Formats: sequence, structure tokens, C-alpha cells
Amino acid sequence: MLSKDQLDLLREIIFLDADAAASHAAALQRVEVPSLRVRLDAFRNEHLHHLQVLNACLERHGEAPVTPSLEVRHGPLVGRPPVGTKGPLRIEAALTAVTGCEHLVERSYALLLRDTWPPELEALLRHHLAQEREHALWLHEALGKRLWEPALAALT
Repeated sequence: MLSKDQLDLLREIIFLDADAAASHAAALQRVEVPSLRVRLDAFRNEHLHHLQVLNACLERHGEAPVTPSLEVRHGPLVGRPPVGTKGPLRIEAALTAVTGCEHLVERSYALLLRDTWPPELEALLRHHLAQEREHALWLHEALGKRLWEPALAALT
């Protein structure tokens, strides 16, 4: 059986995964490069899957599932981009915002795993952490190599 603190931690990570899914959805509205969109959408779907799996865990322990908002309400991905923001700058800004969210979720999963969890749940949390690290690594590489520049040049 999970402790109240552990159940609270699972609720918190659900909210963070929801924030990450929302940030990916918002970034998808600003990124027109197909290869980048595919990765952002895949990452968004992984976060949504985390929500489902962790909510199912809460329910197995007699807790109500969390229904977080999947809407970005503040930050650089809210509203329309500034009028002067063109393709490359808009893409870089969107990826930078998503990267910050991914790092927060990754760090939170790592901190969560400092606690002792039942083996099945620990394996699940470690799997989620590995996915978060993959997201953060890809985003770091995309920003460092500016992967959108060749794709935008090909579109023009």
C-alpha cells in the first residue's frame, strides 16, 4: 500500500506531466517543420499516456483520478507570438519553452525515485524517467544543432 505522501507525489507528477503535454500541444501550434512536429507530438502522447497510467495507479489504491487541465495558461507559449516573430525565432522560442518544462518533469521523476516504491511502480516510474531524459536530450540536441534551419530552407 502506498503512503499518503506517495499518493500526493503521484498526483503532483500527474500535474507536471499534464503541463508538459500542454506545452507540447502549444508548441505544435508554432512549429511548422514536419520532422520537429512528429517528435513533439510523440512526446505529447507519451505525457498523456503517463497521465493515464498514473491515474490508474491512484484508482487501484482507492484514490480518485486527477483531472488536470491540458491548457497552457501562462508563459511564452500563451497567446499569439509577437507580430515580428518569424519562423526560425518562433520555433526556437517554442522549443526552448518546452525544454524548460521537460527538464522540470525529468528532475521531478528523478526526485520521486529517491523514495522507496513497490517494485512494479518503481519500474514504471523509472521507465517514465527514461522517456523524460530522451525528450530532454532530443530537445537539447534540436536546439544546439538548430534542426529547423535546414528544414525551413527546404520549405522556401
